[in-house]
Amino acid sequence: TGLTDPDANDLFVVVDQSVSSNADKNKKLTFETLHRGVGDGTASSPSISFLSDGGADGFFKPAQSELAVSINQTYVSKFTASGFQVGPGAAAAQLHLFSADTTDQVIIENTDAGLDTAPDVVLYRNSASPAADDFLGNLEFRGKNDAAETIAYGQVFTKIADATDGSEDGTLQLITIAAGASAARVTVKGDKVGINEPNPQHSLHITESIANTGLFIESEEAVSVSAADITLYHHRGSSISGQDADVLSSIKFQGNNDASTPEQILFGVVEASIVDASDTIEEGKLDFKVQSAGSLTSMAAITAANVTL
Repeated sequence: TGLTDPDANDLFVVVDQSVSSNADKNKKLTFETLHRGVGDGTASSPSISFLSDGGADGFFKPAQSELAVSINQTYVSKFTASGFQVGPGAAAAQLHLFSADTTDQVIIENTDAGLDTAPDVVLYRNSASPAADDFLGNLEFRGKNDAAETIAYGQVFTKIADATDGSEDGTLQLITIAAGASAARVTVKGDKVGINEPNPQHSLHITESIANTGLFIESEEAVSVSAADITLYHHRGSSISGQDADVLSSIKFQGNNDASTPEQILFGVVEASIVDASDTIEEGKLDFKVQSAGSLTSMAAITAANVTL
């Protein structure tokens, strides 16, 4: 009868060809021993293979503490003490993919037809003691320089800005290398964005240390009308009317004075406001203000009616 539930101690009878005496060749082998050990094999002749393809696909042991997969008698991937790798090479991470062509190396595909996000990639740092400035994850783009050194030319990483329950803030930074030095070029911290500013204090905070253009807007639109415009739009919500004397927006010119501890001073302001919000007869005002004897003073104002100095 067939044995459908083998036990580790069940026995096989084998003939040991390494023994010269026929009287000593008959040996017994337990089920456990038979299935516990196989030869190392090779990529072209894996030690554990499948009859349906003539043993072309299977598993083999290329070296100590390694287990490899062979497809069509060719090495494909292996598990090592360092992790899992695909392709030939010396793995430097728990998952290392090697390739010598320009085809896609990683594709995550999802066929769900619902509204939820998919496919998702999650970098989860499950810390038992989360705190501000803890780094959470990093995407790094490496390449070689002309001295054959490995360089991180760009990075995207995130960290915790505030771990307080109910008021959590996160930081995301885009980092590039310039003149051999890496630094954050764009920082998103909470609801504020900084350009060359690691700790933005405003919705858009640009910090630069050059002596010429800090913000440049260019248009290549081939038309005779205005382009590369800057629009400052202030309104009281989408369905609330503007009112007379509403100050709309300002362009402010700020610098430091020469106090022992320099103070930030508004030395000049260009301010726009509504004079008359009446439909079809709207009127506006531009007010030019400068510091005069320590006080920000209107020196010129332009309205539809007149220019006041």
